Amino acid sequence: MTRAMASVVSLLLSATAVAQSAARDQLIDQIEEAIGKPMPVAAGSLEVTTVLKAAKQANPAVDQGTWRSVESDTAAVLTKLGSGPGSRFDIRIRGALEGFTDTDLKNLATRLNDPLLLRFRDVLQKLPREKPNLLAGMFQIAAQINDILAAHHLNQVSLQ
Repeated sequence: MTRAMASVVSLLLSATAVAQSAARDQLIDQIEEAIGKPMPVAAGSLEVTTVLKAAKQANPAVDQGTWRSVESDTAAVLTKLGSGPGSRFDIRIRGALEGFTDTDLKNLATRLNDPLLLRFRDVLQKLPREKPNLLAGMFQIAAQINDILAAHHLNQVSLQ
């Protein structure tokens, strides 16, 4: 009987830890949103056009419908690399918040959504932005692009 009780207690503690972890992840996600995740990359953006230039040259006979699909997939990959789970942005923020308690995270999320701070962020967003540095992480991007090309049965390229 005590072995069964120990199993039940262990299961309950395990479920509680998972729930706390999910709640903590949700708080960190809120903080990332409040800080300002990098914007999603659009399929027709300069970033996508630039990284696919060599791929288009290597696959000249491909129809526009396929290229629209490749561009869409590429935009999704660039967005994930820039701001998705496991991105440099996400890893940096999660690393910075590692030593914070759940109470600290709740307080920080509340303060980051203060009306005056939101107004300030709105002003900042209206300022002209510098163009992103496409050279950073180019090899990672090239590997992802080649995966997309392979999924569409297209020739892969070197994006050097």
